[in-house]
Formats: sequence, C-alpha cells, structure tokens
Amino acid sequence: VFGGRFLGLSIPERVAGIDLFHRLLKYSERTSRSVFLLGAEPDVLENTVAKIRLLYPRLSIVGFHHGYFWDDEDSVIAMIRESRADMLFVGIGSPKKEQFIDRWRSELGVSFAMGVGGSFDVVAGKVKRAPLWMQRIGMEWLYRVIQEPRRMWRRYLVTNSKFMAMLLREKVRTIRRRDVGERD
Repeated sequence: VFGGRFLGLSIPERVAGIDLFHRLLKYSERTSRSVFLLGAEPDVLENTVAKIRLLYPRLSIVGFHHGYFWDDEDSVIAMIRESRADMLFVGIGSPKKEQFIDRWRSELGVSFAMGVGGSFDVVAGKVKRAPLWMQRIGMEWLYRVIQEPRRMWRRYLVTNSKFMAMLLREKVRTIRRRDVGERD
C-alpha cells in the first residue's frame, strides 16, 4: 500500500495474507470447495487443521501434509493430486512456496493455489499477530521482527531495502516519463 501510494496509485487498503487466507476458507466453506493444506511443522499443522475445523465446521479439508517433504516431493504432489482438492494453501517460507507452486502447478490438479507463508503458525497459535494499530499502519513486519529477531531481522532488512530501492527507481522513471511528456 505504501509503495503504491508513493508511486501515485490509489490503493484502497492493505490485505494481509492471513486475512485473505481466512476469507478464502470462509468462501470455500460457503461454496463447498475442498482444500488441501501443505506446510509447517507437523504439530503446528495438526493444530492448524484442528482450529480450522472449529472455525469452519462445514469446510471440506481433503488432505494436509507438513512442510518437510523435500526428499519425497513426488509422493506429496501425488497426494495433493489424488485428494482432488479445489484449493491448495502452501504454508512454507519464501521463496520455496512460490517456487513449489510454480514448478508443480500443472501436476497438482488444483484450480487455485496460494502461498500463505506463516499463516499456519498464526492459526495454530505459535505466533501472535501484531496489535491492530500496528496492522493498520503497515508495521506488522516490525512486530514479527520483535517476536523472532534472530529469524526475521535479516529477511526484513534485505527485502525491505530491495523494495525501497525498487520503489525509488520506479519513482525516478515516473518523474522522467512525466517530464519528457511535458516537453512534447
């Protein structure tokens, strides 16, 4: 949202991955779509599935598997395909989740796949979300760093720095295009 607004775009609101995840689970329950959950540590995943079943009792969870399967990837892909799930939620860190979805998209047999990062940790209660005021001002990432400094500081320092550099380059391009257009 900050980046879009900085570049002059009208961005109505921020939608966190965990919020979108819950909206999609609710939608899946309402429309009888089935889901497969992939990722997290085994105990976290089991707690996530139990919590989701409480929150969305009519949701069809047709399968789930923890995120430590890299030595047996083919059988996990077969499991997802055989589940005939409509939607796949992948709770694995970046960039592995994006690479997994991209690499196996045509093999998975799902009509929708989404990386949900650490959402399973949040649903299971292993990680807390930032207070609402921090969420509203776009500082949820800082709360994550405070919660897990050893694990998160480098990720956010590197990715936020790269993001800011990309924004500045695009802002300069936008200004140059505007200036060239005004001269014509």
